[in-house]
Amino acid sequence: MPLNVAIIYNDPPGEIIIRDGEEEAMTGVLEEVVAVKNALISRGHSIEKVPLRPPLDTVPRILRNIEADVVFNLFEGFEDQPHSEPVVARMMEEIGLTFTGNPSSALDLTLDKANFKKVLQNAGIDTPDYMVLTPATVHDFHLRFPCIVKPKDEDASHGLLPENVVSDMEQLKEQVVRISSRFRGCALVEEFIDGREFNASILGNSVHELIEISEIVYTLPPGLPRMLTFDSKWYEETDYYINTAVSCPAEVDGDLRERIAKTVLAACRAAGCRGYARVDMRQDLDGSIKVLEVNANPDITPELGIALQADVRGMTYADLIQKIVDLALE
Repeated sequence: MPLNVAIIYNDPPGEIIIRDGEEEAMTGVLEEVVAVKNALISRGHSIEKVPLRPPLDTVPRILRNIEADVVFNLFEGFEDQPHSEPVVARMMEEIGLTFTGNPSSALDLTLDKANFKKVLQNAGIDTPDYMVLTPATVHDFHLRFPCIVKPKDEDASHGLLPENVVSDMEQLKEQVVRISSRFRGCALVEEFIDGREFNASILGNSVHELIEISEIVYTLPPGLPRMLTFDSKWYEETDYYINTAVSCPAEVDGDLRERIAKTVLAACRAAGCRGYARVDMRQDLDGSIKVLEVNANPDITPELGIALQADVRGMTYADLIQKIVDLALE
């Protein structure tokens, strides 16, 4: 049945200074909007594009003016305001709008990576040991090197450079100072797991179905840590972009596949996911699967991530987008 669908998304703010290459990530959102729009049109739906811009207190008025059967939520938070992402979802819940993807509770929980790691641990789900440090508390450090230092509440690999992987206290202090100064005063420090890296996506509301498993394959020059840096996602001329590839489906035996699937479904249950989500993991030297994070608002650009995994399973991009809408209407 044809629907009226409103697509909400970040409207790139052209007149402000954009931090650390944020423009590339914002451009990616616009490409995603076009792809989703075209997929929905191919299914006979009517589309309204609803760009959102700061300040946040103007958003409720815009949302109340939406007249649609369902809102396709591609909003990823305003620049330097990551917590605006779950806030906008909460606004839609309070207004009574039906929208795709995860509820505000799951978006809020998974955005705070340190808090969510506590949730994972309490649920018996393995995750790398971690600390939240500031320049004033860095001497409290008690993890094992090497470690990775990253923002506590960012996505899209913002702030991630090769030097974020540290091997001694001097490097640790330098990176904690850098990340803290750029990202709201503190840094998430976790033990760096240098094993195979996987991600897998789910679809479903009360019952989740794993779509497929991908492996991130690194062929980096010696000395560069195997990690998804900002360059590896956005800058095509860099070593990280050139030497980072995705293998889907991942080449895993039956036992490993079963353990990854079990971990993914457990992590999504712990997060309270609905609609769709992606889980990022690494395998340690003992073979254990450790959850790095759950992305409750993952990229759905064609040929990447969840869209690639769906394609491997025989779903066209339009099938995937329609399924996400159907789950929102369930």
